[in-house]
Amino acid sequence: MTDDELKSLVARHVTELGEHFDSVLVLVTCPHPDNAQTTQSYERGSGNFYAQLGQVTEWLAMQQEYQRAEARRRDASDHAP
Repeated sequence: MTDDELKSLVARHVTELGEHFDSVLVLVTCPHPDNAQTTQSYERGSGNFYAQLGQVTEWLAMQQEYQRAEARRRDASDHAP
Protein backbone atom coordinates (compact mmCIF):
# COMPACT_ATOMS: atom_id res chain seq x y z
CA MET A 1 0.00 0.00 0.00
CA THR A 2 1.09 3.52 -0.62
CA ASP A 3 1.51 6.09 2.12
CA ASP A 4 -1.75 7.79 1.12
CA GLU A 5 -3.61 4.47 1.05
CA LEU A 6 -2.40 3.62 4.56
CA LYS A 7 -3.47 7.01 5.89
CA SER A 8 -6.84 6.64 4.19
CA LEU A 9 -7.33 3.18 5.70
CA VAL A 10 -6.64 4.46 9.21
CA ALA A 11 -8.87 7.52 8.69
CA ARG A 12 -11.74 5.36 7.41
CA HIS A 13 -11.63 3.10 10.44
CA VAL A 14 -11.38 6.00 12.86
CA THR A 15 -14.47 7.51 11.24
CA GLU A 16 -16.34 4.21 11.47
CA LEU A 17 -15.39 3.69 15.11
CA GLY A 18 -16.16 7.32 15.91
CA GLU A 19 -19.80 6.65 15.05
CA HIS A 20 -20.02 4.33 18.08
CA PHE A 21 -17.62 5.78 20.67
CA ASP A 22 -17.09 9.12 22.43
CA SER A 23 -13.45 9.20 21.49
CA VAL A 24 -11.15 7.16 19.26
CA LEU A 25 -7.40 7.20 18.90
CA VAL A 26 -5.64 4.82 16.54
CA LEU A 27 -1.86 4.55 16.60
CA VAL A 28 -0.19 2.45 13.92
CA THR A 29 3.36 1.71 12.82
CA CYS A 30 4.84 0.04 9.76
CA PRO A 31 8.22 -0.23 8.07
CA HIS A 32 9.16 2.80 6.01
CA PRO A 33 8.74 1.95 2.31
CA ASP A 34 12.21 3.29 1.43
CA ASN A 35 14.04 1.75 4.39
CA ALA A 36 12.74 -1.32 6.20
CA GLN A 37 15.08 -0.53 9.11
CA THR A 38 13.06 2.62 9.81
CA THR A 39 9.59 2.66 11.29
CA GLN A 40 6.98 5.19 10.31
CA SER A 41 3.91 5.92 12.35
CA TYR A 42 0.49 7.46 11.94
CA GLU A 43 -2.03 8.56 14.48
CA ARG A 44 -5.59 9.60 13.90
CA GLY A 45 -8.29 10.44 16.39
CA SER A 46 -11.83 11.66 16.65
CA GLY A 47 -14.03 12.87 19.44
CA ASN A 48 -12.94 14.31 22.75
CA PHE A 49 -9.21 15.02 22.58
CA TYR A 50 -8.87 15.23 26.37
CA ALA A 51 -10.54 11.82 26.77
CA GLN A 52 -8.03 10.42 24.25
CA LEU A 53 -5.13 12.02 26.10
CA GLY A 54 -6.36 10.82 29.49
CA GLN A 55 -6.83 7.26 28.26
CA VAL A 56 -3.36 7.16 26.70
CA THR A 57 -1.78 8.68 29.81
CA GLU A 58 -3.50 6.16 32.08
CA TRP A 59 -2.57 3.22 29.80
CA LEU A 60 1.07 4.33 29.66
CA ALA A 61 1.25 4.78 33.45
CA MET A 62 -0.19 1.28 33.97
CA GLN A 63 2.27 -0.28 31.51
CA GLN A 64 5.19 1.45 33.23
CA GLU A 65 3.99 0.19 36.61
CA TYR A 66 3.66 -3.36 35.26
CA GLN A 67 7.27 -3.12 34.08
CA ARG A 68 8.45 -1.84 37.47
CA ALA A 69 6.55 -4.63 39.27
CA GLU A 70 8.09 -7.24 36.98
CA ALA A 71 11.58 -5.82 37.56
CA ARG A 72 11.03 -5.97 41.35
CA ARG A 73 9.78 -9.56 41.07
CA ARG A 74 12.80 -10.64 39.02
CA ASP A 75 15.20 -8.83 41.34
CA ALA A 76 13.64 -10.51 44.38
CA SER A 77 13.86 -13.97 42.80
CA ASP A 78 17.47 -13.38 41.67
CA HIS A 79 18.50 -12.44 45.23
CA ALA A 80 16.41 -15.01 47.10
CA PRO A 81 18.38 -17.20 49.52
